[in-house]
Amino acid sequence: MQTKGNRQYVKNVFGTNWLPYVTSYYGYRVHPISGGKNYHTGVDIGMPQGTEILAGHDGTVTLAGEAGGYGLCVAIEGEAYEGHSLTTKYGHCSQILVSAGQEVKAGDVIAKVGSTGNSTGPHLHLEVLVDGQYMNPLYFADTGDTSERHLPEAGAGGGGNYFDYDVPPEALADEKFAAMLAEAEKYLGYPYVWGGASPSTSFDCSGYVSWVVNHCGVGWNFGRLTADGLLGVCTPVSSADARPGDLIFFQSTYNTSGASHVGIYVGNGMMIHCGDPISYANINTSYWQQHFYTFGRLP
Repeated sequence: MQTKGNRQYVKNVFGTNWLPYVTSYYGYRVHPISGGKNYHTGVDIGMPQGTEILAGHDGTVTLAGEAGGYGLCVAIEGEAYEGHSLTTKYGHCSQILVSAGQEVKAGDVIAKVGSTGNSTGPHLHLEVLVDGQYMNPLYFADTGDTSERHLPEAGAGGGGNYFDYDVPPEALADEKFAAMLAEAEKYLGYPYVWGGASPSTSFDCSGYVSWVVNHCGVGWNFGRLTADGLLGVCTPVSSADARPGDLIFFQSTYNTSGASHVGIYVGNGMMIHCGDPISYANINTSYWQQHFYTFGRLP
């Protein structure tokens, strides 16, 4: 099974592979105009002036006009999944082709690329928000890219992070693991938030694994545990005996005793975990091998 993370939420906004044309990624950067360090809440995609911009999802246009530094901007509100809102914003347009209150469908032409507002050249500034929280669009929007690749600037410390990964099909025959993975993948791309333990707050590493374990529908209910607490409810297993669905624990990733980081092992040397953001990661990088502690199996 090839996973696409949560990118099914937002369809391709250009109808082509736009990943090679990203000029500024989500996250901290040096602002191209002010020169100061700021947090970029979307991605900038360089495209020729006048290129048609497509709605990324079904919804209602809530903004269609001037919006300060965004210049001419369109915002669409819809649903990510049941009970959770999805908002996309399309900034620096040269022309807007929809109006506030209009219902649109994914793929409708809504605007054209421009350089209005605080801009240094024609591009689309694309933002994705789930329940009002900014998310990395590379995890939530279909970029049109079909290759497996590393995320630019993704992951906290360990490296080897992926937004696409082929989970071994034979592993999904285990119904418990398949249920865990289905729940875990809902939150790919969510940012790391210290102390976070639910989709409404986002997650830290143990909050994420606790949520997945407790909400995957296989009968576990351990409450919100720390990494070391999760280790305490597991039976330790050797690396040779580890299988998909086991938890994987690391130590000394920050100054604390015992297990300090936890992920869910998915087989073939890969885990899904809450780095920054939530992603798949290769556990065989030098960082993760240096901090590896043990595998644990839930009862």
